[in-house]
Amino acid sequence: MHTTKSSSNTSFSPRISAQYEGIFQVVMYTLKRVGTRRLEGPINVRFYASFANKRHAFTVARRMADKRGFATGSGKLVQVLTDGDNDLASLSAEFFPGAEQTIDFYHVAEYVYEAGRAFLGEGTKALSDWFDLQRERLFRDQAADIVQELRLRLQAIPKTGPGSKGKRERLTDAIRYIEKRLPNIRYGSLLRRDLDIGTGAVEGAVKRIIGRRCDYGGMRWIKERVEAVVQLRCIELNGQWEDFEAFVHRRMHKEAVDTCQVRRLQTNTAQALPDVQAAA
Repeated sequence: MHTTKSSSNTSFSPRISAQYEGIFQVVMYTLKRVGTRRLEGPINVRFYASFANKRHAFTVARRMADKRGFATGSGKLVQVLTDGDNDLASLSAEFFPGAEQTIDFYHVAEYVYEAGRAFLGEGTKALSDWFDLQRERLFRDQAADIVQELRLRLQAIPKTGPGSKGKRERLTDAIRYIEKRLPNIRYGSLLRRDLDIGTGAVEGAVKRIIGRRCDYGGMRWIKERVEAVVQLRCIELNGQWEDFEAFVHRRMHKEAVDTCQVRRLQTNTAQALPDVQAAA
């Protein structure tokens, strides 16, 4: 992966993540260059969430980016942060070619910590000290060195014996996860350029969009029905409520004129989830 040369003083960062089963959230904002190095922001934050498929989420993100002037080939810097999901990586390359693709730092750190538990005691000072060293390696763009050490640790663990299977599985999972994503794990370089290394904006959006409205004890819903609630939450957080009301009134008025019938908002039938062509 590589970074496009940019003559612009802004960068665009869609953050895409699936926190609740089946829902994908896009958090988009712009960073403004101040001086020679520092980036100021986030500016013009926009949220989008849907239970539709992953391609739909990227279709919406691409459309939002184009509206901001970050079209493909514009020469402006684009950074895409994800949790490392394989499908998200493929879609990022397809919809945002040339973008700076970054794996969330905390997902990588979690894999490293779990690997350390395989050969160092849980909650011990040895594990804490070892993890601090690996974290520094991540900030020095030395993720490949972490993989090399984990391979040596894996070789030292017997293939049979009490607990060996679980330890080897944790180490193998960490090696596979990090090694496959090495080109997108360059946190030191990103920080020197004042770019982001984590998907904290998505984590916050999960609580604001889903947690405060759809995640209370005993709540039950189907995706097709809660989709409308999620969309309304995004509209409210984006400060687009008045525009949305005007849009609904215009559409209902047109339908009433075309059909010569009074239109109602209420319905007992859940609408299908949006397809990839549906507008945000």
